[in-house]
Amino acid sequence: MAIGLKIIEREQDGRTHSIDHGDETSVAIASTTRPPYHVQFMEFTIKVFLPAGYPASVSPDYLRYQIFNALQAFCSSLAGLLSSRALLEGFGVGNAEASATHALLLTVLQDFFSRITTICAAYMVGPSLSPEAKTFRLLADVCNDAAIVLDTLSPLFNSSALPIRLPGVRIVALCLSGALRAMCGIAAGGSKAALTVHFATPVSGAGDIGDLNAKDSSKETVLALFGMLVGSLIVPYLTTPWATYSVLFSLVGLHLAINYVGIRGVVLRSLNRQRTTITWDIYRETFNTQFASPTEVSKLERIFERPGLLRELRTNSVAGTCTIGSSLNAVLRGSVIPPPLLDQMKEERYVLLVRPPLSFTAVEWFRRTTPGSCASTHLPKGRQLHRGSAQGMGACCRGGADAAFAAARFFSAAWAG
Repeated sequence: MAIGLKIIEREQDGRTHSIDHGDETSVAIASTTRPPYHVQFMEFTIKVFLPAGYPASVSPDYLRYQIFNALQAFCSSLAGLLSSRALLEGFGVGNAEASATHALLLTVLQDFFSRITTICAAYMVGPSLSPEAKTFRLLADVCNDAAIVLDTLSPLFNSSALPIRLPGVRIVALCLSGALRAMCGIAAGGSKAALTVHFATPVSGAGDIGDLNAKDSSKETVLALFGMLVGSLIVPYLTTPWATYSVLFSLVGLHLAINYVGIRGVVLRSLNRQRTTITWDIYRETFNTQFASPTEVSKLERIFERPGLLRELRTNSVAGTCTIGSSLNAVLRGSVIPPPLLDQMKEERYVLLVRPPLSFTAVEWFRRTTPGSCASTHLPKGRQLHRGSAQGMGACCRGGADAAFAAARFFSAAWAG
């Protein structure tokens, strides 16, 4: 009895290949030679520090970003050693009159401001971390470098070399440093999660977010160890304030410049308010014939831009502002639904709209009767449809998201006109 043979091969990046053989199959085994040692070393290094299936399991901009990320991490590690030495000097290491209790209280106070800042920052910027990942990734490094500079300068605030001594300035600097580090943690954590999802989403195939995170941790560990090794050789020779501050500001400037170049090279394939505006402007300037690629949009995108600000691509002038997730009531501000916006909902049976000046029980139902006209109906005063706030009750079509999308389409059409 002849039996067919089917061979299924699964690659590390998750892709599978199958080969069907006939009833008669011959298998040839060829002898293989061991590759050279430098090739084996390169293959081992790739397996240790790069995700499985590289480069098919990551986005095209992954390697470029990782190179610049490694360089900036090295600079940050060296600058961190300088700030750590300055903190120890400020806490009284080498000073017989220093008190351990005083150092402990300063640490507790600094930690208090750090935790308060963490809570406030998560509340204020949490929803913006993912869509504005590039902005907050660079902002995290700015906050971290500012904290390093404050830590390094903190012993100077109590020094007799200053012409005017202000009591409590060093304590304020340390508390501000803790708050900036907390802000750095929030911004870096949220933006890194969004960038990791981007890097683990190749153009074709599928990536592994867990493996990519693990390999990134391995690279960060090696870079931190290498930075501490080099720093331990350099820091003992920085004995004067002039030498210390010169090296510090040089490392901080280099760190921010490398970060900026690395972030500029990230080509995100998701749309936020700024990238949507750029895409729409290019589409409009080409008379509705050309859509911009993610690479083209990334070259025109600003890293630091005021949230919600929309600019004209040709003149760079402000075109307006945009808020995602607003209710239809907030968009219309009490006016009637414009007919062009109502045309976007012509397939729906009704549009539900809450009038904020009225009570929670007053709800209007707009029904399409004839083209360009509508009728309204009120619920009885005694019946309640929803007990939430009037601002959050605006709904259109199948929900608030569809309302925002329909409004965006309407205002985009108005811009084009």
